[in-house]
Formats: sequence, C-alpha cells, structure tokens
Amino acid sequence: MLVDLTDLLQLNQFPTGRRRYTFYRVREIAQKLHAPAIETLATEAIAADEKTHALEQRWATQRRSGKRSAKQVRDQSALQQADIRLDKGLSGLRDAGEALIQGADEVEDAALIADVEHFLHEVFPNGVAAVTGAPYDVELVTVKAIVGKLQGDLAPLVQKLGLSVNADRVASLAQKYDEALKKVDNLEFGVVKAAREVGQNYLLRIVAKVLGTYDEPTEHHAQMRSALLAPVVKQNEAIRHHIRTRRSAPDVDPNTGEEELSEETTEAPAAPGG
Repeated sequence: MLVDLTDLLQLNQFPTGRRRYTFYRVREIAQKLHAPAIETLATEAIAADEKTHALEQRWATQRRSGKRSAKQVRDQSALQQADIRLDKGLSGLRDAGEALIQGADEVEDAALIADVEHFLHEVFPNGVAAVTGAPYDVELVTVKAIVGKLQGDLAPLVQKLGLSVNADRVASLAQKYDEALKKVDNLEFGVVKAAREVGQNYLLRIVAKVLGTYDEPTEHHAQMRSALLAPVVKQNEAIRHHIRTRRSAPDVDPNTGEEELSEETTEAPAAPGG
C-alpha cells in the first residue's frame, strides 16, 4: 500500500501567498542555522510557488475580463489556421506514400509495397485522423514525435521513397504550429489547482525533511525542529483560527506576512487539508 505524506502529516491548505511567506522564513532560518538540506528544499519550493502565483494571476485576469481580448481572438484564429495547414501537410504525406503503391503489382513491386506500408505504419500507426483529430497539445506532441522519426530512423526511407519534400513541409508546419500554440492562453483552472497542490506538497516535504533530519531525542535537534518549523506552525495556527471562526483564511503578502483581502477571482483555498 502506498503511503502519501498527507496520510501522516495533517496541515491546513495554505493559500499561495502564505506558503511563499512560510518558505521564505524557513529558508532564512535554515541559512542562519546552517541547515543546507532544508535551505535547498525551501528554495525549490519558492521557485515552484512563484510559478503558481503567476498562474493564479493569469487565471484572475482571465476571469475578470469575462471575454477574450482582441489579441486572444487573433492568436486563436492563427492557431486554427496553423492547425489546418498542419493537418493538410500530414494528410499530404500520407497520400504521397499511398500514391506510390497505387496500381502496384503484388509480386513485382513487393519490396516497394513493404517499404511504404512500413513507413505509413511507423508514422501513422493509428491512421492520420488519430493525429489530426487530437486536441492541440496532444497533436503537437504526436507530430514532434513524427518529425523526430522522419529526421531520424526513417530518414533513409524518406529519401528512398522520394518523400523528402513532404517530410520537410511537415517539419516546417509543426514548428509554426508550436509557435502559434505558445501564443494562445488556454489556461484552465485544473492547471492552477495542480500547481497549488505541488506547492502544498512542498510544504509537507519540508516538514518531513526537518523531522527526518533532526530526529534525535537531543536538545539540539529539538531546538532545530522548533526553529525550522516555527513559520509553518504559525501560519497553520493562523489558518486554523480563521476556520474556527467560520471564515476563509485570507492570503498574506509573501514578503511581509500581512493579511490581504482575498479577491473573488480564485476558489477559496482555506479548507483543512487531510
């Protein structure tokens, strides 16, 4: 049976600002007490939650606007056009391969038929529609893998079958498709939620790391545990106080620790974790 940190460590769900503030304080204390393992983990946690904060800001802006901006509309349109061109390029590659064996003799052209069938199976094992009908991000990953094959193991066969022009076109269109997709902000709340879970997991890891590193029943280890976990305990108690009074725990300024009025742009993250 797999054991998760949440099965053993009971902490409330920290809003991102509180986590960042906590991570900053833990890192400062770790630096002063010469606890490099804790300092390193806290630094990783800060970097992760800075990304979480950026995602939350994007999500907040997206919800405030209520509708897509002119730039978002243009970028989405450009992506759709890039998708159409790439789909045609992929279909063209498939068609060019199939054209090579149209009317071929099963005996005299057996080698050619075998080469083409091998090529098409390697590039489109489930058919071209399985690629062109996939979501944008999935199609991009699949096409990048196809381009890798065309320019790698299948390169000699591409040359032999005279499909270099088609293969080069797919590679070029895939690059443009990648660029177009990067410009489109299709952020979904699931991505924000996943990032918050990563940050909360870092919080649990820091607690586990402190307890595992300073686990001896000595006064020194007891003092190290108390000092390094003090920021975590303080914020956890503050959140617990808000929960007891049936209020959502507001986030805090990650630099000062001062409580802020939470904006109605993200789901309230103050429920107890378990």
